[in-house]
Amino acid sequence: MGDVRHVTGKELRDLFDRLNPFTDDLCLKPEDERKTVLALNGNFPFGLELLGFYHAAAQAGGSPVIVQFSLGSLITAGRGLKSGGSRLDALRNGARLARLTAEAYASMYEPPFAALGLDHYSVPGVEEALASGEKHVGDEDVPSRARIRSMLEQAAEAAISSGVKPPSRGEMSAWEAYLASAPYREAVAGFRAALEEMRPAWAMIDTEDLPPVLNFAVTREFSGLLGEIGSDAILEAEYGATGRSGDGEEYLKLRGKELEAFAREVAGFVRYTGAGGISYPIGMEHAAPSDVKHEPDTERLETVQRRIIEEAGRYTPFAQHGGTGAKRVARGLVAKDNVNTLFLVTAARALKRHIETHREGIDRGEKAASGVDMYLDAARAISEAVLEKLRECGTYGFFGLSLDRDA
Repeated sequence: MGDVRHVTGKELRDLFDRLNPFTDDLCLKPEDERKTVLALNGNFPFGLELLGFYHAAAQAGGSPVIVQFSLGSLITAGRGLKSGGSRLDALRNGARLARLTAEAYASMYEPPFAALGLDHYSVPGVEEALASGEKHVGDEDVPSRARIRSMLEQAAEAAISSGVKPPSRGEMSAWEAYLASAPYREAVAGFRAALEEMRPAWAMIDTEDLPPVLNFAVTREFSGLLGEIGSDAILEAEYGATGRSGDGEEYLKLRGKELEAFAREVAGFVRYTGAGGISYPIGMEHAAPSDVKHEPDTERLETVQRRIIEEAGRYTPFAQHGGTGAKRVARGLVAKDNVNTLFLVTAARALKRHIETHREGIDRGEKAASGVDMYLDAARAISEAVLEKLRECGTYGFFGLSLDRDA
């Protein structure tokens, strides 16, 4: 085995810059020249899915992948069958387990470019936080009310200048209490813990339910936290909600002045918060069933992504959530394609096939029927599913026969 490691945030950022779908004069490159990086969500038990992920990432000279874990998956793994205990301790344990498992498979398969990612790190909703009544464990991590008020006022000024509706005094007062609340401060501490344990190259905060001005303030605080702890991770910020399967909400396609106004808001948000990656609604939905597919809104993508470059002065890769339910990958415009449900379903179907085939042997208690083959079959099926998605993204075998990241 060689000296294999996961790539840093800087190395991942360099790759995204290399894959920028716009030319220097902000024209969109032809689609056959554009590529998308595949982001693979790992779930408990980590070993099964990660085996398939890293096996696929090393094929044909190697393809760039981000192996990422959501807040929920980390807490599930870190808590296991324990019914109590600290949520923060569970998060630390899960992040450590995720990193160690990923490092083991990276050493086994030696993929040329694999990054670790933190996905869907959600902050509490405003009503949830204010109604919790939770007390702080240690007030030393809570900024002063004067500092919090200043954070909000600066965020409001930036948001309003980007076209966001000015908030009321009552809203500002409630948001001030929110930023000082125990649930929110615990979320900030948990984000720090996850970064310290996992050391990811990409970290996404889920703020989709927050009002815009508060989102400006929260994202700016989380962005600053990266610098405080010396992390070079790309912070993925979220502006607006991605739909969820079954929620009944229809995607609203924007045109003309409405689209330009939305692009202005997002660009101002990226510029103010310092976000290195961005997500906003383009017609996808989380946890879409296999027979539900959505067409990506490429007009919104092209308009907003170009406006961000114009206003922020840099390319900011777009992360598509709900990639399982996309009719196609809008290569390049979607810089990072998050896929989760596909691999959960793939593994479950493989296990189901094995059990159906070997049911009698399992019922008789036969070792061969009940052994590891069923899990290896599931991992192989996941690997094949990853390879299919890599081909769709245009990054299968991206590094050719060379294991040099600069190839």
